[in-house]
Amino acid sequence: MKKTAFCCLLLLPLALLASRVQAQQFYVVVGAFAKESNAEKFSGYVRSLRYAATYELNKTKNYYYVYVLRTTQRETGISQVSELQQESEFKDAWLFFGSLGSGEVIAQPEVTPVVQEPIKEEAVESAQPDTATSAVLPNTTANETTPERVVKGKLFKFVIQTTDGKPIQGSVHHVDYNRGRDVASYKTDEYIDMPRPSRSNNPMSMVCGIFGYKESVKFVNYDEPAADESITKDTRDAWVVQFELERLKRGDVSVMYHVSFYKDAVVMLPQSKEELDELVSMMKDNPNYKIKIHGHCNGNNSRRIIALGPTKNYFAIQGSDERNGTAKELSKLRAEAVQTYLSDNGIATDRSEVFAWGALSMLVPETSTSARLNDRIEIEIRQD
Repeated sequence: MKKTAFCCLLLLPLALLASRVQAQQFYVVVGAFAKESNAEKFSGYVRSLRYAATYELNKTKNYYYVYVLRTTQRETGISQVSELQQESEFKDAWLFFGSLGSGEVIAQPEVTPVVQEPIKEEAVESAQPDTATSAVLPNTTANETTPERVVKGKLFKFVIQTTDGKPIQGSVHHVDYNRGRDVASYKTDEYIDMPRPSRSNNPMSMVCGIFGYKESVKFVNYDEPAADESITKDTRDAWVVQFELERLKRGDVSVMYHVSFYKDAVVMLPQSKEELDELVSMMKDNPNYKIKIHGHCNGNNSRRIIALGPTKNYFAIQGSDERNGTAKELSKLRAEAVQTYLSDNGIATDRSEVFAWGALSMLVPETSTSARLNDRIEIEIRQD
């Protein structure tokens, strides 16, 4: 009995060690932050670039690590690090081996050399591009005589609504999280003849993100869409994928990740207009909303600022003015430009206020490859 008890005492630490080893995983990390709020914002930025980002606390170093892949396969992690360093702006991505957060092992898809892990403020098989394209079919009904095209793949329709059932017009993105890109983008309430996706993109990652609402992601199995009970068929035998979006509430702060500025400028890049228009829609759909527009910029030095000219051309340098100014002045002018855009589109100015941060709240170093995140606008809901 004593010998048996002694053996059990030996085996117990081994069992504990084995469970600890099982909890160790490889993480492809793209950022580390002392403040959780900064890790949350940076994760959103990485997701806006179509990578599956999340964050957890490294309890040993007391830093929040933002990562895009968790895997038990070291080779898979190394491959993803190498790809990020070569093909994305995350040139300083690294591979961390250990446990983050609670240490629980959560099943994740499996998807130059490993660099030394820095501390800073700041899957699946590799997907092959899908060569087939989706066709938009006419929104005909059974009573209409217009002949319908032959469906070559499977018929899908995407519907977006609020949690209280109000329909929203927008787009749903089919995202390749491994390569950080859109496979396709689909407008709401249209019938889409979708071809079979590549093996690495099935289940299909469908992302719905409209400013003013919390992002929603659905994973749709092309072969068995009904595996998700919320996906149903309509009278045209189309699979209807419905997204319910939750409105932002008082106290919520949302980063306008798709609003970008020319260097040292108040003028925005043309692609910023789509998200600005979503902000306008948010304010019109929620007449009780009052917001604070937070302006930020990269670097604390004074500079030559490209400001809006008399014509208020928000999206082109032509016709702009130039002046010398501080980082705080630049961030204030940026916030005011967003406020003026709202006013030009029917939103009363007393529903918004501005706040200039200058460079006091940069998320990444001034020289980082992700430094454009420092040149940003954030919207805080002050009243809902």
